[in-house]
Amino acid sequence: MDAVEPKAPVVVGIDGSARAYAAVSWAAREAQRHGCALHIVSALGDLNPHENGIRLPQSYFADRDRAVHAHLDEAVAIARTTRTATSSTEITSRVLDGPARPALLEASKSARMVVVGSRGLGQITAALAGSVAVALAAHAQSPVVVIRGHAGQTSGTGDVVVGVDGTENSVPALAAAFEEASLRATGLVAVHTWSPFTLPRAFDDQLDLPWDEVETAEQAVLAESLAGWTERYPETSVTQTVVRGRSAAELRDRAADAELLVVGSHGRGGFAGMLIGSTSTALLHTAECPLMIVRS
Repeated sequence: MDAVEPKAPVVVGIDGSARAYAAVSWAAREAQRHGCALHIVSALGDLNPHENGIRLPQSYFADRDRAVHAHLDEAVAIARTTRTATSSTEITSRVLDGPARPALLEASKSARMVVVGSRGLGQITAALAGSVAVALAAHAQSPVVVIRGHAGQTSGTGDVVVGVDGTENSVPALAAAFEEASLRATGLVAVHTWSPFTLPRAFDDQLDLPWDEVETAEQAVLAESLAGWTERYPETSVTQTVVRGRSAAELRDRAADAELLVVGSHGRGGFAGMLIGSTSTALLHTAECPLMIVRS
């Protein structure tokens, strides 16, 4: 990933849904922490005036344009209310041409991060993240933050949780997690999970294997991964957690009350060219706290 300009903006995509407005609140606070601008965008959608061979009336496009601008106006008002009275955060808004996915992917090229709600107005299944969030997680050129439910309204007292797999894939996630914890003046919980077998955990205790030795080796992997970062951020309190289990479930549970959960786009089980791994995908659909996915 190319280096981001120091004052690159936090970009938040909206569509008028409740989760999009929660994303605006979170993004406004994030921009203030980073001392950068907040850029609120909304996509017009398909500009083709034909739908299934039927020509749509001009009134459809006029109503759509009015709705998009109204959503932006409301989002700007929310952002202004969210920031503190002393904040100098610049807030801008823009209507993007075309569908949301390609428009936001393009915006990610010059963004510090892109923030979206987990699903928008067009989503039917409440339990799953929407197609825009999934596409951004797989293809965006900046970190992506997905706000699920009302997770944008965090307590302000939780820790930042980061998944660490001991490979180069988790280095960008560690960098982002330490920075976020430092900006919040909160603790960092580094979670390293291991499970060398695909068997259900119910069978683990029946296998005659040196589990204690494996646990010790995995603790060393985590400590080595954190060594340089704890020196760079000495003011950040770090809790090291090594657990035998499935990565997505363990990270989700430990981040239940977190300010932010940070993961890489894929872990040590990933392969070259992989867009997003199974752990990141599962968390995208299930994490209740704000989730940041940092691509390698």
